[in-house]
Amino acid sequence: MSKQTIIVYIEEDQLVAQKVNNYSLYLAKKVNSTFTVIWFAKPPFAAPNQPSYQYKNVFNITNDSYMVNFTNTPVQEGDVNFTSGGKNLPINTGQITTLTKYGVFSPAKNGGTPGDVSINNELSANPSEILLDSTGLNLWVNCSGGMNIGVATMTPKNEFQLWFGPGQTAGSLIPSTLSNPYTISVNDGETKTVTYNNQGAWVSGEPALSLTAEEIAELHTRVSKAVLLARSLHH
Repeated sequence: MSKQTIIVYIEEDQLVAQKVNNYSLYLAKKVNSTFTVIWFAKPPFAAPNQPSYQYKNVFNITNDSYMVNFTNTPVQEGDVNFTSGGKNLPINTGQITTLTKYGVFSPAKNGGTPGDVSINNELSANPSEILLDSTGLNLWVNCSGGMNIGVATMTPKNEFQLWFGPGQTAGSLIPSTLSNPYTISVNDGETKTVTYNNQGAWVSGEPALSLTAEEIAELHTRVSKAVLLARSLHH
């Protein structure tokens, strides 16, 4: 069972600025050597089952297994959504599945490479492999041309990317240009903390100024008022 925690503090000025922009806070996980899909998104304003980002945000990442799928649509820079072509197949690292020429996955079996999720691809026309987490959320998709015939491997890494950007749903593709993304390595069992400070810079660790619970509540009240005021002036 892998368990990682990322704590993100957002200082007051940026909390106001990002919410006024209507930007969301995003988290992605590296697979092979790239970040391609939004894994988790926290919106600027709360919605049912979608808490918004606040001063202190905790991403509890537990993932002990994966799923795979594929898409026949060529995935290109600038696409936001992609449709999967098959049925999600549960798989663990160190296991391998065969994607038949009919577009069906065989049950996952041991005998892959430790640390990798492997697909023995028999489907022509270069389908793009998709890695999903154990709950079926898209985690990564191959954006560089899809799979040839033969074995394709996906290696999940303990590296994550955080950034703010315009509204997108979790599971969609990361835009090709991001403003000020931050990459953070978190090993199994580790907790890492980062602060997005008032100046709009990512700084490792907690904010320089430590706030009490009461001060955090007051900060949230000030932020809500400032955001309401700014948004009413925009309209």
